[in-house]
Amino acid sequence: VRPRAEHAPAPDFPALLRMWRISRMDFYAAATALVAVLLLGILQGILLAALASVLMLLARASRPHVAFLGRIPGTSQYSDMARHPENEAIPGVIAFRPEASLLYVNAGSVLETVMTSVLNDRSKIRAVICDLSASPYVDLAGARMLRALYGELAARSIALQIVGARGRVRDLLRADGLAEKVGELERAVSLDDAISDARKHA
Repeated sequence: VRPRAEHAPAPDFPALLRMWRISRMDFYAAATALVAVLLLGILQGILLAALASVLMLLARASRPHVAFLGRIPGTSQYSDMARHPENEAIPGVIAFRPEASLLYVNAGSVLETVMTSVLNDRSKIRAVICDLSASPYVDLAGARMLRALYGELAARSIALQIVGARGRVRDLLRADGLAEKVGELERAVSLDDAISDARKHA
């Protein structure tokens, strides 16, 4: 009995167009899978597409978005200045929020992004505040990055404060000795509290 020939499924072009509009990363993954299956067959194509998806995820994770925060007018809330240019800048303070866990694959990129902002700011920066509320996990490389950031800022007489860290993240940073440098990582201290305090001591 001759084995049945493999037939690749017909591509769903409307679904691909929808992916292109909504998520370019999902589109590239699906397009890679489609081309790989057509050229290599179903099994090899799926394996190649899975590998390509993992590589794209790693590439995306290695350069996470870092939001630089401004005050929402008339409130004590803060959001990304790039998305909301109407937000009010904070004189003398840079507040940033990494929108990913801080890991060995992205720690260097986050440090570079923050220091570029500090060095390009022409105002007199007295404090940098790191909001970790969007970083559910920090590994040792992430903790070392924060230590390196502290050192870079201290050399320029700029204070570093960390707010919004979750319980396990606070435990790791305390065990690494960072709390001794930036102050106690109290969960009750909000971003607005830290900004107000920094401006009082500016």
